[in-house]
Amino acid sequence: MNRITTTLGCLSLLCTMSAGAQVPAGEPARFLQRYIGLTADQVEQAKRGTVVTKVLASDDPEEIALFGIVAVDVPREEIVRQVRDLPKFLRTPGRTAFGLFQRPATVDDARTFVAEQSDLEAIKKCRPGQCDVKMPAARMDEFRRAIDWSSAAAGSQVAALVRQRMVDYAEAYRRGGTAAMVEYADQKTAKRAGDAFASLLAESRYLYDYVPQFEEYLKAYPASPLEGVMDTLYWSSDRLPSLRPILGITHLSIYSPAGSPLTLISTKQIYASHYFLGSFALTTILDRPDAPAGGGAYYMVVQRMRFDHLPSGGLLNIKGRVTGKMHDALRAELQQRKTELQAVGGRR
Repeated sequence: MNRITTTLGCLSLLCTMSAGAQVPAGEPARFLQRYIGLTADQVEQAKRGTVVTKVLASDDPEEIALFGIVAVDVPREEIVRQVRDLPKFLRTPGRTAFGLFQRPATVDDARTFVAEQSDLEAIKKCRPGQCDVKMPAARMDEFRRAIDWSSAAAGSQVAALVRQRMVDYAEAYRRGGTAAMVEYADQKTAKRAGDAFASLLAESRYLYDYVPQFEEYLKAYPASPLEGVMDTLYWSSDRLPSLRPILGITHLSIYSPAGSPLTLISTKQIYASHYFLGSFALTTILDRPDAPAGGGAYYMVVQRMRFDHLPSGGLLNIKGRVTGKMHDALRAELQQRKTELQAVGGRR
C-alpha cells in the first residue's frame, strides 16, 4: 500500500463518527497530525481559521493529490444549505462559465459555452492519436465532417456542436454511469476516463469503510440509488495561470449520513478537454467541537487528479508547475469558501 493510499484511507477515522452525533475528543487534530502530516503549528493555524493546505505524496508519477482545511464560523447545517445553492456554490476563482444540466438535459443548459480560439485551431487539425484536445475518435471525425472550417461561422458551428454533444453525453452518463464515460483518443494509446475514475475510487476505498452505502452509490451509479443523496451534473470552463482553459463535465453528489456530525460532497470528473484523465475530490464538512458560540465546522478537501503525462524534474518539470498551480487554486478556493459562507451565514 503506497503512502497516498494510506493517507486517504485513514480518513475513515472521521467516518467512524457516523455512528454518533458528536465528534470524538481530540479530533480532528489527531487525524490531521497523524495521517495528513500537519505540524502542531499548522493544526493551531487551522483552529484559528487560517487556510492550511498540503501536497500529499504519491507513488504514481501521473497523479497529484492535495489536502486543504479551513475552519468556518458557521454551523454545518448552514454550510450545507449554502452548498446546495449550486448556482452560487459552483462559482470559484478562475471559473469563467458553468451551467447545470437539468433532467433531461437540453442545449439551453449550455447556452453560455463559448469555444476557445486555441481549441478551435487544435480541433481543426485533430486526428485519432494526434490531437491537442481530449476527445473520442468519433468526435474528431464528426468535427471534420460537420464544420465548414473555411467559414467565418466555424467558431459558432463548433460551439453549437459541442453544446449538443455535452447534452448527449450527460444523458448517456445518467443512464450508464462510469461505463458510459468517454474514451480519449487524442494520444496513440486510447484511454478510458472510466478506468481512471475506478482507479482513483479504488485507492480511496477506505474513505468509505464506515459509509459503505456512499461508496457503493458512487461505484454503481445509477444502478444503486441512495436515499438522501443530492445529485447534479454540470459543465464548466476553468482557467489556471499559464495553462490552457479547460472544459469539464462533473458529477457532484452531496450526502449527510443520518445521525452523523459530517456531510460528504464528492465531485467526479466525467470529461475534461485538457490534461486530466480523471479527477475525484471528497469534501468533508465536520462539526467543530472548538467552535465559538453559535457553532462552526471544519471544511476539509482531499483532491486526487490523474493526468496523461506530466514530466517531472529538469527543464520540463511540468508536474511541478501544475502541482503548484493546483495547490494555489485549492488555497484560493478554500479562502473564497470561508469568506462567502461566513458572509451569508452571519446574516441569518
